[in-house]
Amino acid sequence: MTALATAIQPLWPLLEAYGEDPEPIFRAAGIDPAVLKRTNARLTVEACRAIWLQASSRLADPCFGVHYGEFWQPSMFGPLGYAWLTSKTLRQALDRFARYVDLVLERGAIELDDLSNGDVRVALSYEGSPITLPAIADSLLSLYVKLCRLNYGETFTPALVTIMHSPPQVLGPYFEYFKCPVEFDSERDSMVISRSVIDAELPSANPYLANLNEQETVRILAKLDKSRTVDRVKAAIIDELANGNVGIDSVADKLNMSSRTLNRQLHQQGVTFKELLVETRLGLATAYLSDESISLTQIAFLLGFAEQASFTRAYRRWTGHAPSEVRHQAAATNPTDTADTALKSHI
Repeated sequence: MTALATAIQPLWPLLEAYGEDPEPIFRAAGIDPAVLKRTNARLTVEACRAIWLQASSRLADPCFGVHYGEFWQPSMFGPLGYAWLTSKTLRQALDRFARYVDLVLERGAIELDDLSNGDVRVALSYEGSPITLPAIADSLLSLYVKLCRLNYGETFTPALVTIMHSPPQVLGPYFEYFKCPVEFDSERDSMVISRSVIDAELPSANPYLANLNEQETVRILAKLDKSRTVDRVKAAIIDELANGNVGIDSVADKLNMSSRTLNRQLHQQGVTFKELLVETRLGLATAYLSDESISLTQIAFLLGFAEQASFTRAYRRWTGHAPSEVRHQAAATNPTDTADTALKSHI
């Protein structure tokens, strides 16, 4: 199990804020500080746990993890961070993160649950990860709140935060940072977001950049884990689209396997090559259509169609709308949500 090295960068300035020299602390945990600046570098979860243990032993403040999010920047999560930052709503951002959280921490997970009153619970699931510590749980909740504040604005406040570990003697930092009720000794590490907040359109939304960064995230995950057949197929489709006539034979060849083997592996994961091809094309089309500098003819070629008419017919089949109609939708319409709904209905 591994974690993204740049994801623990905030711990460095956090230690400095407490007057500590981070370098010997990281080295004591077996981590070369240089790795924190290497794009896509990975650390073992044992090393990550070791640095958090080192930090916890050096700092007298049991609440230090709450301040972790204050030092986080989107670049620390690579393209996934920028996909988050340009998502249409917080729900869309959280959905993206839930799908690709393995980029940050293998076997880490977040779950979105709609509550009876319309609010949404965002719960952390560690799935047996050995890195769980009170300070890490605090840091992750702090991080998710920071992510939401970057998109929504500093006025973002959860309706409730629940924490599994027992309360420390000093509780002030939790209420000061989260600015909402905080419950300890809970069943889950989670935060509750009101429906009006999680579905509000965000000023930083950019569907074009969000989708392109999502596709880059898929590529990285495909290289990271060879067993992630779906992500590897999506990445290969993206690479092959502009060549035209992308098909299962060309993708299987790119992945160094037979078409029969690829079909079998996809079947085991409950998906077909055709579904992945449509899903990938539709996601890219949604991104391209949001950028008016790219003509419909160019979009058709980028998606592997021989002509614009073929693209128009395919897009109408997928969504029930012509691409020109989607391009000129009212600003209030969310084309990504439209595409997702259409994909489930028409494949």
